[in-house]
Amino acid sequence: MRALEIGCGTGTAVGPLLDTYDVDYHGIDYNPLFIEAARRSHAHRSHCSFLMADATDPRHYKPESADIVFALETLEHIPEGDVVRIVEYVCKIVRPRRFMVTVPVEVGPAVWIKNVGSVMMGHNRRSGNFSQTFWAGLYQMDRIPVHTDGHIGFDWRWLAQTVRHNARIVELSSLPFGWLPRTIAPTMLMVAEPRQRAGDADVL
Repeated sequence: MRALEIGCGTGTAVGPLLDTYDVDYHGIDYNPLFIEAARRSHAHRSHCSFLMADATDPRHYKPESADIVFALETLEHIPEGDVVRIVEYVCKIVRPRRFMVTVPVEVGPAVWIKNVGSVMMGHNRRSGNFSQTFWAGLYQMDRIPVHTDGHIGFDWRWLAQTVRHNARIVELSSLPFGWLPRTIAPTMLMVAEPRQRAGDADVL
């Protein structure tokens, strides 16, 4: 199986993946320090490569070059216009069997729970001040800054709709437990199946 990870970071996901499955893995990340750390940690592994690259560059997406493409806690750190292009490149050029994404929930009551809990534990999530947290919890996104490359203003529902325009979503689940209501889930998982090529039967 050929896997492409967008925003591989220091290679956290590589170990469990390659220890469990027979995978030809390729990871890309924009941060040179992350790539250097990933190469250092996994240099001993065969069928494993890391590239410092801009995920918005279409040259890094080859037709049918991966069976699975995944981005774990990554797309919320990229401006929305660039995310649209990344989703299109994955779904229209690579066309993997599955495109898997996880992102934090930063709207609705979930953001109240996460931000208040983080303050109580002495951790700064960098997810907005009191006013921004309050309005995000009420889904009043026009009252907080427009999302750029952090958690503030990020709305997973927008991303789900973007993916849905380019692929068929086969799973949309709360994490860490699927039974959690989406209003209080800390993270969302999306698994999509890119549409068939032009000329193939459309079964959607």
